[in-house]
Formats: sequence, C-alpha cells, structure tokens
Amino acid sequence: MDTYLYIFFGAIALISGLRHFVNWRQEQQERRLSSEDYNEMNEAHNMAAQNEPPTNTPDTIGLMFQTLSNLGCQPRTNADGSLSVQYQGENFHMEFGGMYARVWDPMWSGVKADDPELPQIREAVNAANYNFGPTVVLTSPDDDGVIGFHSRRDIMLHPACPDNEPFVKAVLDSFFDAKEQVRSNFQQIIAKQMKAKKNRRPVGFTTPTENNPI
Repeated sequence: MDTYLYIFFGAIALISGLRHFVNWRQEQQERRLSSEDYNEMNEAHNMAAQNEPPTNTPDTIGLMFQTLSNLGCQPRTNADGSLSVQYQGENFHMEFGGMYARVWDPMWSGVKADDPELPQIREAVNAANYNFGPTVVLTSPDDDGVIGFHSRRDIMLHPACPDNEPFVKAVLDSFFDAKEQVRSNFQQIIAKQMKAKKNRRPVGFTTPTENNPI
C-alpha cells in the first residue's frame, strides 16, 4: 500500500515539475521573441530616419536680396548677416531669422528731449501705432539730448510665394505711410489744442456781450 502511495505522489510531483518546466520554456521563448521584434523595429526606424532627406534652413536673406534686386534696388550684404538697401531715398536695414525678416527704417527723425511739444509727439506716435503696419519706436535721448524716431516691421518670406516682389514693395511703402500718419496725427492734436485754447474764456475778466459791452 505504501509503495502505491509513493508511486502516486511521485507521479504528481513529476507532472507538476514538467508543467513548470514547459511554462518556463514558453515564457523564455516569448521574451526572446519580443526582444527580437523590438530590435527589428528599432533597426527599421533607424534606417528610415537615415533615409529621410535633411531639413534645409531657408535662405531668407538670399530671397530678400533677389527680391530687392528685381525691384530695381541695390541691396548690400553686411558682415553680421543683415542687409542694407536704399528705397525711394530712404535707408533701410533688414535682419533675418528663419523665414522671418525684421525691416528697420532707422533714425528718420529726431526731437530734443526738452521740446515743449514732446507730449503731443508721443501722443501722435501712439495713435499711429494702433494701425496695422510698421511700429514707430522712440529711443532714449542720446548724449546730445536727441530722441530718435525709428520704424520697424516683421514679415515672413517664402520662396513658394509668387507675390514676394509686390509684397516687399508694399511693405517698404508702408513705412512712408507710417511717417505721414505720425505727422498728420501731430498736426490734428496741435490744431485741437489751439482751438480749445482759443475758445477758453479768460479767468477774472468780463467777456464783452451785447448787454455788457466793455
């Protein structure tokens, strides 16, 4: 009887051991298969990345140079990667980054920091900057106490755009419009103040009327 029990329990232990061995072998195969698949996917991804064409940095300065030349201008390339060009008698300076260009119309006017009309000038500049187009910038006074007037505008250029020449021309023309807008605003502000001052009744004096002539 004991012999049969030993054989029975031994068979159970053997079957259990075989089952654990089979499960362990299957897990190892699955892990090895997953690792191989992962390595194959990595290799395929690396090969695809190597076959992708490199991304070229846009030659915005070259595009602007060609566009200005087509407009009849004579742009000049500077050592710092910027452009200088004269358009309609005005000197412009252009800086570049990616597909973007910042166009400057530098120091087109100036005013003394102690000018009594400086508040009206600032008001005229602020009103002009509400419009779409160049932004007028006032600098801090220099050693001579002169505040400089500059204008700037950020634009984007792309070689696929067929209208770069009329677009750049319109941008340059807008700087003249901005200056004229500042002057017009200033004249209107001064005219309003003069009118208000003229219509102001003097304090402490009698204003002549029909019933009370002086």
